[in-house]
Amino acid sequence: MKYVVLIIDGASGWPVESLGNKTSLEAAETPNLDQMARRATVGMTGTVPEGMEPSSACACMSVLGYNPKVYYKGRAAIEAKSLDIPIAAEETVFRANLVTVEDGIMRDYSAGHIDSNESAALIKFLNEKLETPDLKLFPGVGYRHILKLKGRPETLRAACKPPHDIPDQPVEGYLPKGEGSDILRSIMDSSAELLKD
Repeated sequence: MKYVVLIIDGASGWPVESLGNKTSLEAAETPNLDQMARRATVGMTGTVPEGMEPSSACACMSVLGYNPKVYYKGRAAIEAKSLDIPIAAEETVFRANLVTVEDGIMRDYSAGHIDSNESAALIKFLNEKLETPDLKLFPGVGYRHILKLKGRPETLRAACKPPHDIPDQPVEGYLPKGEGSDILRSIMDSSAELLKD
């Protein structure tokens, strides 16, 4: 038997006053979803274990049958695998987003939804200019890229905040913190300096 698992990521939303206190999904015309719901088994489940930060990557891993508390270490490893980036035992990977910061404020978590070709050129430029040993950036899609570090396992203990969680906030209070954060902050500072113009 074959199954289709439909995940409408991010569709829950909050009630909007101008929509009669409905969410955008409640207010939308959804004939195809309605038809599928009538013919399917519909239910609710908790996909993010207690104590874990809600994210689509964590939730999807759970839906696919993997215990996020055991297997989920962040979306970078999943995205690196999808880009055929090899990861050796002594290497760690991080999501490296291109963002727009103006006067210390996070203005856009996606660098204006930068085009993949343009962002790949910026990643190539950063790889040529950054003078950090055992570091490599890999171009991904749009603003989403991969940073690979060799021999820096302590970076996995750094506390990092996703840029999309801090729109129009000062970035200073949300930079990586704790053990292993120094190298990440150094890479971020150097990259910002190189890309400022």
